[in-house]
Amino acid sequence: MARKHITRSWIYFVIAALGLATAWWLNATAVFQEADYLTAWFGSAVDWVLSLDLLIVGAAVITFMLVEARRLGMKRVWLYFLLSGITAMAFTFPLFMAFRERALLKKRLAGGSIERFTFDEHTVDVWAPKDIKPTTPILVMHDGRNIFDEKDSFTGKTWEVLTALREEVRGEKPIVIALWGFSDLTRLRELAPQEVLDRHQEIWDYMPEDYRDSPGESMGDAYVSLMADAIIPFVIDRYGLNHDNQRTAVMGSSMGGLMSIYAMSKRPDVFGTAIGFSTHWPFGGDFMVQELTDLLPEGGKHRLWTDTGTIELDENYAPFHASAVEKIKAKGYQEPDSLVAATYPNTGHHESYWARRVAEALNWWLKAPPRT
Repeated sequence: MARKHITRSWIYFVIAALGLATAWWLNATAVFQEADYLTAWFGSAVDWVLSLDLLIVGAAVITFMLVEARRLGMKRVWLYFLLSGITAMAFTFPLFMAFRERALLKKRLAGGSIERFTFDEHTVDVWAPKDIKPTTPILVMHDGRNIFDEKDSFTGKTWEVLTALREEVRGEKPIVIALWGFSDLTRLRELAPQEVLDRHQEIWDYMPEDYRDSPGESMGDAYVSLMADAIIPFVIDRYGLNHDNQRTAVMGSSMGGLMSIYAMSKRPDVFGTAIGFSTHWPFGGDFMVQELTDLLPEGGKHRLWTDTGTIELDENYAPFHASAVEKIKAKGYQEPDSLVAATYPNTGHHESYWARRVAEALNWWLKAPPRT
């Protein structure tokens, strides 16, 4: 994501430098030769054509610069026009475009920055807001390749988390940890709640043929430990945070929804909130619903979001979702303060649907103030 804008900005910087050099050299030559600029510009019909062509293009460029500067919050755009008068538009317009690329990157990154790390052969992208405090919340998200950049995403779509943070999330912005899976083949083994899976290996008998390579040693507990004992402590130390489970959430979709609930159940000292979109309760069916909800910490100090759509794969979720919600409520989770158990009509099992409710879930977790 960042590389593209940085590369473009340096290309524009080089062009600007070339424009500055040629402008100064040729202007100096013209001055020494006592050239008549007006005659050169408007001495013949051809001169008029070229001069008016450049003037009209210049007017369009100035309009573009003014509009883009306002859209992107670029300040002191008048300096480019002032510099054009003493140098050349061949210098100032590429210079503007270079800083525009930097502004586009800043806007796309919601004013923050992304760093990439590796933990136990897992890629981890960490987005940090501009203003970080010791109390800045921490959000861990599964399927990290689908979180920030469309080029990395398996489906070519992301959850549009940065768009939500920039435009819709109110109050303090969290640090977002996007944890990539070990591999596509091991995804189910990493995200499946290990305690339930180990007791019910027959779950694999009901899986589609596409997942025949998935059975093997369960990796769920190692995955939880990776988050709780390695990645989060590293982020806390690197960014100077004070950990509080009430400010720490884990979020995922489908199998990632199950893992979010499992992670909070296994490490309630680390995670105070679990958020699952289209939580894949049918994985294990009644076994998963009963045994995963049994593992949950008692309601009161922890919070849980689990939802479902009504079309595509989610069309089959309703009975399992309803059963899970009933058992979650029996553990003491109450709507809407500590539980959201929503059904989103006409939505299915895809990043484009989950992106629509990211901001809503984040604002609920962050207890953001209502819109004014």
